[in-house]
Amino acid sequence: MLKFPFFALCFFLFNLNFSPTDYYHYSNDDTTAVKTKPKKKHPKLDVIVLDAGHGGKDPGAIGTKGYQEKKVTLAIVLKLGELLKTEFPETEVVYTRKSDKFIELYRRGEIANESKGKLFISIHCNSTPEKPTKAGGMATYILRPGKTDAAIKVAARENAVIEYEKNKKRYDALSDIDFILTSMSRSQDVKFSEKFASFVQKELKKSVGLKSNGVEQAGFFVLVGASMPNVLIETAYISNLKEESLLKSSAGQLKYAKGILEAIKKYKEVYEGS
Repeated sequence: MLKFPFFALCFFLFNLNFSPTDYYHYSNDDTTAVKTKPKKKHPKLDVIVLDAGHGGKDPGAIGTKGYQEKKVTLAIVLKLGELLKTEFPETEVVYTRKSDKFIELYRRGEIANESKGKLFISIHCNSTPEKPTKAGGMATYILRPGKTDAAIKVAARENAVIEYEKNKKRYDALSDIDFILTSMSRSQDVKFSEKFASFVQKELKKSVGLKSNGVEQAGFFVLVGASMPNVLIETAYISNLKEESLLKSSAGQLKYAKGILEAIKKYKEVYEGS
């Protein structure tokens, strides 16, 4: 009798590439087996997490006329949430904060993960030490090590809010290496983050009319913990007199909310069709 080595049998069975989800059906004469694979399930953008930057004892950046970043971010987030509920009633909208409350950076990511979020949007305002400033425009950031000095400075300013937290040491280990490793482990999320960020810039330019400073990358602590596609939007320079007026007006805040909503609508088509 012909002997068949055990390891050869294992190799043969392994290369059958059989999966429990596969099944066979037969032609009419029951002589031909046809392997059929189940249809691919498309993801659903069914949970969107909105993060209003700063809050409570952390005012964020303060404008030339004294308007606080934390008020701008919350107002835009609440308006955007209402628009989302109307446009996509089947989608759950989760807020990291809905009032003037201080939420630690790490906790914002936890809220997103606990809610099984599919998209995390953190809203902020840019600023400069000089007030008033001629700097202006908006940018959307994804999580990667900063490429430019300007991006690194923006991340450093936003990350500085950990000074308000009791346990700052939890962030000590975070470095460019960690941001690279996080990006590598979540390459699909990064791809979707980039896509959404580009939609945000295009739609905000149309709805708000400010200069687009493009899609940037930097190491924002708030984005590290959110295990899903995520972006941080710097809506405008609150240290710019004209842009501060836009940010503090209800009409201006609504323009931002509508622009981000349009970006979500375009992104939803891409995400759910992937």
